[in-house]
Amino acid sequence: MDLACTEKSTAATYAPKDPNIFNDFRVMKHLLNDEILYTPHTNYFQNVQSDVEPFMRKVVATWMLEVCEEQMCEDQILPLAVNLMDRFLCVCDIKRQQLQLLGATCLLIASKVRSTNILPIDLLCAYTDYSVTFEMMVSWELLVLSKLKWNVAAITGFDYIDQIIERCSWGGESSLLRRHAHTLVSICYTGKD
Repeated sequence: MDLACTEKSTAATYAPKDPNIFNDFRVMKHLLNDEILYTPHTNYFQNVQSDVEPFMRKVVATWMLEVCEEQMCEDQILPLAVNLMDRFLCVCDIKRQQLQLLGATCLLIASKVRSTNILPIDLLCAYTDYSVTFEMMVSWELLVLSKLKWNVAAITGFDYIDQIIERCSWGGESSLLRRHAHTLVSICYTGKD
């Protein structure tokens, strides 16, 4: 029996905005309180990593952004993937040759958690110029999930955008405001050095 869902959606469909959520300031309070649970808890370049340098993380995060842009991923994929990568780097020392594999694996996991269209493993392997194999991605997916104790949810900068825009009297006036905010969040996630 094949239970795989084979539907292909060309565009993401979002639920309409619930005014009760945007009119309740407890939502922002909970976001801020819960964000602490998903923020990297140490400077992993000093305390954990022996071979990975900040500029390497920036290169891989920029590569992840480019993959997301080229594949037209939903906006929440990149922030979650980078968050997963940073949290993993806080708990597991890796070699510099494994950093792109980690980035690709985090993109895979983030697409499974926050997207209607999952990034296929073979596509991610192609983006690495086949320096990463299907088997490596599958084993690293399990490694990342186990090191993060299967806690792959996270509060990211993306989660604040609608909350802030809807609270501003001028927030709904410009259709470009949300798009620019998403771009800014993506750029911020790539620039840690």
